[in-house]
Amino acid sequence: PKTLSKTLRPYQLDGVKWLWRMTEIGFGACLADDMGLGKTLQVLTLLSLLKKRGSTADVPALLVVPASLLKNWEKETAKFTPELRFGILHPMSMTEGDFASFNADPSAFLGRFDVLATTYGMLLRQEKLRTINWTALIVDEAQAIKNPQSKQSRAVRSLQSPRRLALTGTPVENKLTDLWSIFDFICPGLLGNITSFKDFVRNINSDGVVN
Repeated sequence: PKTLSKTLRPYQLDGVKWLWRMTEIGFGACLADDMGLGKTLQVLTLLSLLKKRGSTADVPALLVVPASLLKNWEKETAKFTPELRFGILHPMSMTEGDFASFNADPSAFLGRFDVLATTYGMLLRQEKLRTINWTALIVDEAQAIKNPQSKQSRAVRSLQSPRRLALTGTPVENKLTDLWSIFDFICPGLLGNITSFKDFVRNINSDGVVN
């Protein structure tokens, strides 16, 4: 967008182009820049492009973050992409009446936003979020889904969207299965099931090469 043409650094522009290309051809993407390198800005730029194309007119993008980052995303959106209609689905920003409106008529409620932010915890409490085909799905601090068997990870992987992004500065924290869990969200099936992937990792660890 012209509003950001002089804001993005060259590597951030490359990141936006990559995110756009990957999601347009049907792949998910894991943006694993280190902390402070502008993952938020790159994603907001992508969402601004989607809005400009009209993709968010009826159904917004869903942003899933730890509760401590909700306000940060709200501030960054207001600063860099004020054209995006940003909403928060969380008790810290919604009244009982807001929740009633969402549950009574989700389509009308969602039509007010281009981006709707919520938390990992809310996914477990609001099952309607899993029935909506979102314009895009973005999970921030994606190490939160590194345990594939956790309820939180399963809830995230059950969400629906043709565009899936994971943001994390630490895609592998302890073992390669952390990476499997993230990729099972952004590109379901790409790395096979968890059993076959563990066998793959075991072969690497024992032989030093892939059999």
